[in-house]
Amino acid sequence: MVNSILLGIIAIAGTMLTIIGAGIPLAKGIQAAAAAVAEKQRLNIFILIYLALAEALAIYGLLVAFIMYTKLSDAITGVAEFTETQGFIFLGAMAIMIISNIGAAITLTKGEPAAIGSLTANSEVFTANLIYLGLGEALAIYGLLIAFILLNLA
Repeated sequence: MVNSILLGIIAIAGTMLTIIGAGIPLAKGIQAAAAAVAEKQRLNIFILIYLALAEALAIYGLLVAFIMYTKLSDAITGVAEFTETQGFIFLGAMAIMIISNIGAAITLTKGEPAAIGSLTANSEVFTANLIYLGLGEALAIYGLLIAFILLNLA
């Protein structure tokens, strides 16, 4: 028999891996941002908006982890029971978050530097680039929604 609380703890810890997923596009974007801002400082606020998309990936993982922790803490303190089924639902939500964040991270890792470079060349492309990057961000949002649905079952 699998320890249900251990499954929950593993799921919470695993969901925190989304922070690593957010760090990859953020690191690439910051490299491009440093070069762009050195050339045109007035673009700083626009570039920060692009970089915030990568940061949001970590926030999504934290939201799911906090929901899991809230549900699990009741079991740890003895207020509620936590079943093996709930533990497996947590693992499913964790997997969805990690996979969707990886997809979004790959997209943003490639897209952010290109968007920052094109913004430096032509500041009128900000909105179009934001839409393109938003499509990549949507991958993580889809995972977040599915994780919320799963956690509602737990």
